[in-house]
Amino acid sequence: MESRGYRPAGPLLDISLITGRMTEVFLPHWICVDDVRKPLEQFAVLHMDDCGDAVEKVSEVSPSHVKLAEPVFSPRAVLMRAGFPVKVYCNMLLYRTNTAFLTLHVYLIPRDPALQQVNAMDRKESSYGYKVIQKPDPEKSLKMNDYFFLTSDLEAAEVSPKVDGLHTGIKLRYPRGKPNFFEVYVENANRNFSLTLRPDREDQPVWECSVRKGPVHIHFYSFRTKDSLGKIGAATITSDKEMLLNLMNDLKQEELKGFKWFLKNRDVSSGFPQIPVTLLDEADASDLVDLMMKTYSHRAVELTKDIFKQINRNDLVEMFPGTSFGSGYR
Repeated sequence: MESRGYRPAGPLLDISLITGRMTEVFLPHWICVDDVRKPLEQFAVLHMDDCGDAVEKVSEVSPSHVKLAEPVFSPRAVLMRAGFPVKVYCNMLLYRTNTAFLTLHVYLIPRDPALQQVNAMDRKESSYGYKVIQKPDPEKSLKMNDYFFLTSDLEAAEVSPKVDGLHTGIKLRYPRGKPNFFEVYVENANRNFSLTLRPDREDQPVWECSVRKGPVHIHFYSFRTKDSLGKIGAATITSDKEMLLNLMNDLKQEELKGFKWFLKNRDVSSGFPQIPVTLLDEADASDLVDLMMKTYSHRAVELTKDIFKQINRNDLVEMFPGTSFGSGYR
């Protein structure tokens, strides 16, 4: 579409009409029209069929939609004339690692649902071990092709990209390939901290959020010690019971139900004695930890790790000392 002087302004929609006839249709867009002069001349709709692509004029423009009269249904998308800066509504996408050293990937992209699918950002970040942090998006529209800077109130936080040791901004644009992103690295995050997004040469932030420690946090760090004989051993900051309780509290109700199912149906040859079913069925998270510690003692940790794997909570397995150091943020 750039060859025709247009840029994307709304999602591509494949619309079909089963019966009857429709006189008009409203298609969504993500452009802020407050500063757009003569919007009817700037907006258009992409029409796609077996004969090729065509650009159609719109009959009305609202803050969230354009109206197309007498539509012939086919895959369609709202377009905007290129060549002058416009403001768009944007998404902020945050992903975090689940390791000792916190790393965040922060994306700033136009509010196009297709971008997350086309670039497979969720799948890509997940394949690297990153997890989503849900945060609100900017309320105000942001100007395309402007540069934006991300900063943190945590002195230990390192924000990239950088050039010659100085922070550089990321240009807001419609990504043709893999979107660029900010990386925030914190080696030892010992408190909550905030992130702030500002346009270049402006002091007023357009977006702020707090990154808070989640239910799985620094209590699960372990460290190495030497006893009086010089032997290396492991010491944990919290007891096994406290650790298991914190992890159990992170399970949803269905996951806790699945955990108890696997606990009840373990092979007797595994060497773990059975806990009475009547006690398990009525147990909440804290009761379950008490039962397991009373029945299995220190082996409760080993058993919990096994069952976490069976209910697909490997992220909690990583929180155990000796597996990997972990810190959860939200």
